This record gives sequence, C-alpha cells and structure tokens, in this order.
Amino acid sequence: MCSRQIRWESVEKTSILIATLVDRYLSACRSAGMSPKTIRGYNEKLGRYVRLAGGTLGDFTIETIRQHLYSLQKARKWEGHPLMPLTEEILSPTTIRNHGRVLTGFATWLETEGYTDMNVLSGLKLPKPNNISMEPLNDEEVSRLMACFNLKMEVGCRNAAMIWLFLDTGLRCAELVGLEMENLFLDTRRLKILGKGRKERIVPFGHQTKRLLERYIHHLRPEPVLRNKVFLISNGYPITDNTVKMVVQRASHRANIPRLHVHLLRHTFATRFVMRGGDTMWLQTIMGHERLETTQRYVKRGALQQVVLERASSPMDEIRLPGRLGMSPNSGSSRFNRFHATPV
Repeated sequence: MCSRQIRWESVEKTSILIATLVDRYLSACRSAGMSPKTIRGYNEKLGRYVRLAGGTLGDFTIETIRQHLYSLQKARKWEGHPLMPLTEEILSPTTIRNHGRVLTGFATWLETEGYTDMNVLSGLKLPKPNNISMEPLNDEEVSRLMACFNLKMEVGCRNAAMIWLFLDTGLRCAELVGLEMENLFLDTRRLKILGKGRKERIVPFGHQTKRLLERYIHHLRPEPVLRNKVFLISNGYPITDNTVKMVVQRASHRANIPRLHVHLLRHTFATRFVMRGGDTMWLQTIMGHERLETTQRYVKRGALQQVVLERASSPMDEIRLPGRLGMSPNSGSSRFNRFHATPV
C-alpha cells in the first residue's frame, strides 16, 4: 500500500520566516541574470523591511506594508548606511516609492511561486514620485566644480577625470564604476558600455576628456589588483558606487553647489546635448534609454532651457503700460532709465 504523498497545497506556508523567503527571492533574481546593482538595491530595501518588520509570511499583509512605508516617510537619509554620513534630510517620495515597488515585485514572486494564493499587495497605492525639474549645471558651476580637484595628484586627477567623463558622456554611476580598460579606446575617443539589461552601446567622448584620462591612466593610476577597471582606489582595487557618491558629495560642499549629485551630471550632459542641437535618437542611443519617452523628457527640458537663455525680450515688452510707466524701454528716456535703475 502506497503511503500518502504530501501536496504543496497542504503545506503550512504562513509560518515561513519572511527573511527566508527574501533570501530565496534574491537567489531567483540572481539566477534570472539581474545585474549586481539591481540585486543590491533589492537586498537593501527588502533587508530594511526584514529589520523593521520581519515576522512570517502570515504577517506580510498590505496593512503591514502601508505601516512600513509610513515609517520610511519619517526616516532620515542614509540612516543605517555604513559609509555615508547621516543627514537631516528625510527620504524623498521617489525613494519611498522605490521601496514600495520592490516590495510589490516580491509579492508578485510569492504569488507566482505559490506561497500565496494572490498578490497580497495588488491594491497597494504608492506615493507619487517627485516631479521636480533638475536645474543643469551652468558653465560657472562646472568651472567651480572642476577647480576642486588637484590634477597633479593621483586621487585629484582620478576624480576630475570621473566628473568630466560624466559630464561629457552622460554615463550612469554603475556604468562608470564597471568600465574596464579593454572597453576604453583613447585613440578613437569612445567607450564600449554594458548598460541596463546587459545591453552594449558605444559612447563617444571629447578631446578634453581624453587628455584627463591619459594623464590619469598613463602617469598616476595605480597598478590594478583584481580586474583591470579604469578607475581605482589607491591600493589598486576598483572604486565602488559609494566612492563615487562620496567624491561628488564632497565636491558639492567645496564648490558650493548644494543640489549636486551623480545623476545631475548625467542630466547636465543630456540638457547640453539638446541645447547644441543634438539629435533625439542619437541621444537615446548614447544614454542607453530603452524607451524614447525617457529621452523626450530631457529633450523638453533642454529645449526649455535654450528658450530661457536665448530669449531677448519678454512678449509683454511690446505692450505699453498706461501713464508714465508706459514709456518704451527703447526711447532712451532718462526718466525711464532712472525708474528701472531703482532697486525693488
């Protein structure tokens, strides 16, 4: 007589620790070929949930997640980070939204794998992302930023080369960190980049970028210890995302540009590319955007920036105000000039 077999449906799943399921989910993501950066992001956000809420699968409910996201709204930026200094800033709505998206993806996997009968977070409403337009760096700010680095020293030259490469190519942070010597072609001034989704693209760079890279690579760069990455720390090991972020953060203070962060460098490249009349499809290729809609956001911002800079006069200047205020600015009237010279 055959013994009765255990069926998956009869297994008690609600008592499984959520930390165990998170480990299994991350393992599945690695098997699916997701990038190390994506895995790190998932691990950080899901790990934060495990630390703050934890419990079992039975505790993983939409109400628990709502409470978790609410607690994040009061959390300070870089809280619990081993390297980045804690600030008084709280997490942005976009960051909290990203936490919610990762948790929703995890809930989808739980349903797909049969741990739950349905996606328990299907009705979760996420915070709306920030819709603040970033102001690109102007020429004077770029000059102040580059003045922060001593080109005669190894670290200063490396940092200057990294910042200038960001501004000249629009690379993502992970793409710059992962750049290897075999994919840097100084003679033809181009890079071979492995971007999101493990898609390759060719990115050109200019003569000044080439000069900075040549000085760093040929004269000041230490011998690599592991893989032959372009940018290294002083002991020869590759730089990390955190290294780059700290470099940019310190430069932000020294150059007195509080809004500066890594993505602003990429945004500045895209805006300047558009302002110089660059083609939209070419910009999409350079930046590695999968969707043209993403590129179009930069195109609109760049076009608006160009209008602001090139606009010679206001359309309202053609209409005269009544009385004494209605004198034309082109009349040369001393009274008009005195009026407009008076501080408000």
